[in-house]
Amino acid sequence: MVEQKKEAEEKHEKEEDEFRIKELMHLISETNRRIEEAYDEKIKRLEAKKKLLPNEEDEEKHEARITTLKEKLNEVKNRISEARKAGKDPFIADLWIRNVNAKIRIANITHEKKDYEKVENILNKAELELEEALKQEDVDVKKEIEDKLRRLLAKETGKSVEELKV
Repeated sequence: MVEQKKEAEEKHEKEEDEFRIKELMHLISETNRRIEEAYDEKIKRLEAKKKLLPNEEDEEKHEARITTLKEKLNEVKNRISEARKAGKDPFIADLWIRNVNAKIRIANITHEKKDYEKVENILNKAELELEEALKQEDVDVKKEIEDKLRRLLAKETGKSVEELKV
């Protein structure tokens, strides 16, 4: 009797497991179908957009503009690197150009004027920040500490700062 009860429970659990598996398989199939439909829709939109692609002359202008943006990005990156080597801190300029590659790729795909302008704007701002960083005077911490100590010592001893400079 106990064995029959165990067998019945095991059979019932097995049936429940099979039901859950079938349910999961159905759910997975439905999810895959939705994904395929979404991809099909995106492909249709892309194909429709492809039909609207500009002529060869416009395509050449587009490629030239993308090339120009990439060259300007590389130039700014090189200038930032040189600034770092010179001991300057172009951190803000570096922050501006972090995502420019992705934005160039977007402009390359969309062919939209606003995307080109967005990239150009970011690069211009990065250049301005870089120029600002290059204009900053180098901070000589050692000299500042020495001057502060001399002033403090002069105040305490009553001697002039010039007398303490040796």
